[in-house]
Amino acid sequence: MLDLKLDEINNVLGGTLYGTPEKTVLRVTTDSRDVEAGDLFIALKGDKFDGHSFVKGLPHDVAGAVVEYRIDTDIPLIVVPDALRALGTLATYQRDICDLTYAVAITGSVGKTTTKELIANVLSEKFKTHYTKGNFNNHIGLPLTLLGLEKSDDVLISEMGMSARGEIEYLTRIAKPNIAVITNIGVSHIEILGSREEIRNAKLEILCGMEKGSTVILNGDEPLLNDETAAELLRGFKVVRVGLGDDNDYYPLDIYKGSDFLSFNIMTRSGEDRLTIPAVGDHFVRNAMFAYAVGVECGVSRDDIKKGLSNYESEGLRQRIYKKGNITVIADCYNASPESMSAALAVLGDRASRRVAVLGDMLELGEMTEKLHREVGEMVKNAGVDMLYTYGEAAKFIAAGAMDAGMKHGCCACFTSKSVLAHELQCDLSGGETVLFKASRKMKLEDIISLAGLSEE
Repeated sequence: MLDLKLDEINNVLGGTLYGTPEKTVLRVTTDSRDVEAGDLFIALKGDKFDGHSFVKGLPHDVAGAVVEYRIDTDIPLIVVPDALRALGTLATYQRDICDLTYAVAITGSVGKTTTKELIANVLSEKFKTHYTKGNFNNHIGLPLTLLGLEKSDDVLISEMGMSARGEIEYLTRIAKPNIAVITNIGVSHIEILGSREEIRNAKLEILCGMEKGSTVILNGDEPLLNDETAAELLRGFKVVRVGLGDDNDYYPLDIYKGSDFLSFNIMTRSGEDRLTIPAVGDHFVRNAMFAYAVGVECGVSRDDIKKGLSNYESEGLRQRIYKKGNITVIADCYNASPESMSAALAVLGDRASRRVAVLGDMLELGEMTEKLHREVGEMVKNAGVDMLYTYGEAAKFIAAGAMDAGMKHGCCACFTSKSVLAHELQCDLSGGETVLFKASRKMKLEDIISLAGLSEE
C-alpha cells in the first residue's frame, strides 16, 4: 500500500496540481472500473480507449487523477505531459524509497513466469517478497507491480517481457535489478526483431538498469549467451551459468520423472542437493535450477530453497494438469512458441495413456510461421501423439508437418470452429486419455476446453 501525499507525487512527476495537496494516495490504478477510495487514477491513452474520458465518472472519494490536460471536475488533478511516462516515473520513485535487499528481474523467450513463481517460492522462505502477478510484465504492468511495493518489503521480483528493442531497457531502468535471470533465447517476436541475435540483444537490455558487479544468471546452454557479443555486454557483471551441460555452474544429474513430480540432483560448485518439484516436464528442471541459483545468491539456506521449490503450484492457464473424470487434462493455454510447444509435447509424450493434442496457432512468427508450425508437427509425431486436433489457419501446418513426419492422415484433424472441434473431441474421447491444449494466448483455447466439458471446475 502506498502512503504518499498528492503534493509529493506532483513534485516527483514535475506536474501541475489542481486540488488538495494534502490528500493521501493509498494505491495507483489505470483501470477506472477498479477505482476505490484513496486511489490515484492515471489516465492512459490506448488504441481502443482514452482514460481521460472516465475521469468525470470517478468516485468523489478518490485521491485524484493524473491527466495530460485539465478536466472540469472536483477531483484533484495532476497535469503532466505524458501520463504513461508519469506511471513509470512514479514507480521508480516508489522502488527507490523502499529499502530493498534484492531486486530480481527475469526475462527470456519462454519460462519467465514459471521461473518467477519458483523464485518467489524460494525467496519467500526468508524474505518479505513482492513480485509480479500473472503477466504484469510490460510498460504498464511492471510499474503497477512496483507501485504495490511496501516499505517493509525485502525483495522485489519482476518479470520483463518485450516485443521490440528498447522495451526491456525501459523496464529495467524503472526496476533497477541487482540480480537478473535470462531463461533462454527463442523465436518469439522474430516477426518484429528479424533474428535470434536481435532477440538476444533485446533480452540483454536488462543489463542497462543494473550496476556493474551485479549478478546475471543465464542459460549456459544457449550459444547466443556465450558468444563474443554476449561476453562484451556481460563484462563487469558476475555471471552464473545454469544448464544441462556439466560445464555450467549448476547442472542436473539423475533426473527422475514421476507421474506428478520431478526429482533430480542439482550439481553446484560447492556440492550437490536432491530437489523435488511438484511439476512435470523437462523444462521445469532448468527453471528450478534458476530458482535455486537465485536462492544461493540471496543467502537462502539450502533447506529453505528445497522447501520453497517443493511447495510450487502453477498459476493461471499455464500447464494446469488435472483429472476430469477419468481423462487427464493438460491445460497450457497461456502462450505458445516452438520452444514451449516442444516442452508441452514432451510432457504429453511421457504419458502412458492414449495421447491427444489440441494445438492452435503460434503468433508473431512472421515469415517463419509455416516453417515453425511444420516443425511442431514433427514434434507431435516424435512425441507419440495418437490424435492431433488443430485450431486456426496457421495450425493447419502443424498437421501437415505431422503427416510429413509419418503420422497417419486419419490421426490429424484441422478446424477453424471451436464448437465443431470441441464436438469432435467429445465424440473421440472414450476415457483414459491424456489431452493437451496449447496455443498462443489470443487463440483462447480454454474456450474449447469448456465447450468439450473438460473444465477443471
